[in-house]
Amino acid sequence: MLNIRLITSIFILALYSCHPQEEGKKIIRQIPESGTLKSSEVSLANAALMPYKIVASADKAVVLDQGKENLFKVYTLPDFSFQYAFGDIGEGPDEFQFVNGNSLKIHGEHLVVLSGTQLIKIKLHAEKATREAQHTLISDTGGPINGLHLVNDSVYVADIGEAKPGAPEHRLVHLGRNEELVRFGKYPKPAAGENKDQANLSRDYMKSTVANPKDGSLAVFYLYHNQIRLYSGDGELLQQIEVKSSSNSSSDEEMWIYRADPFASSEHIYVLYVGMPKKEVEENFETFRPYLEVWDWEGNLLDRFRLDQPITTFTYAEEFKKLYGISFFKEDVLYEYDLNEGGITDFEKESSAGKGKNSKQLDPIRQPDKKIIAENAYFRIEPPAGWNYPPSWTLEEKKSVGERDGLYLTGAAFVRENPADKSVCGASMQLTVGIPKEEPFDVDEYLSSRADGYRSNDQLNELSIEELANGIRGYTITYKRRFVDPKGEVYLSTNEHTLFEREGRIIVTRFTSCDFFERYKEVVRKAFESLTLKDAMPG
Repeated sequence: MLNIRLITSIFILALYSCHPQEEGKKIIRQIPESGTLKSSEVSLANAALMPYKIVASADKAVVLDQGKENLFKVYTLPDFSFQYAFGDIGEGPDEFQFVNGNSLKIHGEHLVVLSGTQLIKIKLHAEKATREAQHTLISDTGGPINGLHLVNDSVYVADIGEAKPGAPEHRLVHLGRNEELVRFGKYPKPAAGENKDQANLSRDYMKSTVANPKDGSLAVFYLYHNQIRLYSGDGELLQQIEVKSSSNSSSDEEMWIYRADPFASSEHIYVLYVGMPKKEVEENFETFRPYLEVWDWEGNLLDRFRLDQPITTFTYAEEFKKLYGISFFKEDVLYEYDLNEGGITDFEKESSAGKGKNSKQLDPIRQPDKKIIAENAYFRIEPPAGWNYPPSWTLEEKKSVGERDGLYLTGAAFVRENPADKSVCGASMQLTVGIPKEEPFDVDEYLSSRADGYRSNDQLNELSIEELANGIRGYTITYKRRFVDPKGEVYLSTNEHTLFEREGRIIVTRFTSCDFFERYKEVVRKAFESLTLKDAMPG
C-alpha cells in the first residue's frame, strides 16, 4: 500500500515543482486508510438533551446542551464525573441571548463563549462558574460574529460578516483594544459566464478556523468544500490544499459536508471528515460513521480513521491522550478513544501483531549522536553524524515507494538532533530517488519542467537556477523563503536543491536551514555525495 506520510512529507518538493504557486493549490489524491478507532462508552450523569459541542481543558470538560435549561454541563477529567451545570438563554444579566457553539473554547481556566457580538470569559471553578470579562466585538453588519476563534489572550480571528466576491474572508483583531490588525484570505470571484448567486458566499464557504497554540499559525477547514487553507500568524497564505477523492460532490444540487469541528495542538490538527451529502447524514443517522483525520501543520494528511460511533463533535485532552466524542443522535453517553502509547490505536496494536492489514512497525530506540546508515532496496546514503530520521518515522515509511509523473518515488528525510542547536527553523536534509516506470523517459523535459516550476513560484526570494557542470544533466536551485514567528520577527530560510539524472534515475536533494545553513552546508554536501543507487525495481 502506498504510504501517505512518505508521499506528503518527503516529496513536498515535487508538489511545489508540479503545481506552481500561481495555481494556488496543493493537490492531495492519496488518502490514508488507517483503520477503525474503537471507543469505550461512558454514561453521563445529567446528560445533555441536545448535545451540540464538547470542549476540554487540562482537568475539565464542558458539554454545550441546546436543550431548555442549563446550557453548560461541567465534568472532571479523565473520569467524566459530573460537577455542575450553569447558563440559560434569556435577557437577564447572567443569561445568554445566543451561544455560538462553533466558537466555544476553553482557554486556560476560562470558558470562552460567543453570544451575538459579545465575547464572554467564564472562569470554571471547582464548584461553580463565574463571569470575569465581557468584550464587544467588531461586526460589519451589527449582527452575530461568525467563525470566531481566540488565538491567544489578546487576539482573535473571525470571519468577515459581509462576504463579497474577491474580498477578504477573515480578520485578526486585538481583543482588548478592539482594533483590527489585518484582513486576509480571499473569497473566489465568479468565473466568466458563471451566474451563481454570490449573496450566499458566506453560507457556501462556511468554515472553522483553529490556531497553533505554539506559534499562532492558522488552519481553515471548509464545511462544504474539500479544501483547507494554512496561514501564518499574520495572515499570509502558506498553503491552499485541495483533496481529490471519490467522495467529492459531483452535483451542485447536493449540499455535501466535508470537514467540521477541528481541534488543534502544537503538532497536529484533528478534524471530523464526513464526505457525504447533508441529507444522507440526516436520513441515515443510525448507520452514520464519520472519519477522524489527523493533519500536521505542513499540510500533510497523516491518518484517516473510521470512528465506530456516529460522533458529531469531539475534543482532545492532550494530557491524557484521549479523544472524547459525543453524538447529537445519542443524548446520554460519551465515547472515549484512547490514543495513549505514542498515539498507537487499538487497531494499530492488533495490526502489528499480524491481525490487521495496515501493520506499522515502530522504529527501534534512537541514538541521536550515532552516525547511521540509511538505506532501503533502492538506495544507500550516510547522513552526517548527529542527523537522523524524524522521530515519527516508522520502518515502513523508510521502505515505502509511491508513484508520480511517470516515476516510482522513494526517499528519506533527516534532521539535526543536537539539542544545543536551537533555531526557529532548525536544519533538515531530504533525498528523493525517482525511477522511471516505463522507457523511454524524457529526462531533459522532466528536469526542465521542474526548473520552470521554481521559476513560476513568486513566494521564493533571491531565486537562482544554474545548470550543473561536468556534463551532468540537472540544476542547482537556491532561494530564500520568508516566514514570521509569533512575536512578529521575520526570518528567511536558506534552501539549496539539486535536481539531476544519475544512472537512469531522477535525484532530488534538498537542504534547508536559517541559522545553521553555513555551519552544516559542507557536511550535508558530503552526505549527499555518499548516495549509492541500487538496481532494484518496484514490483
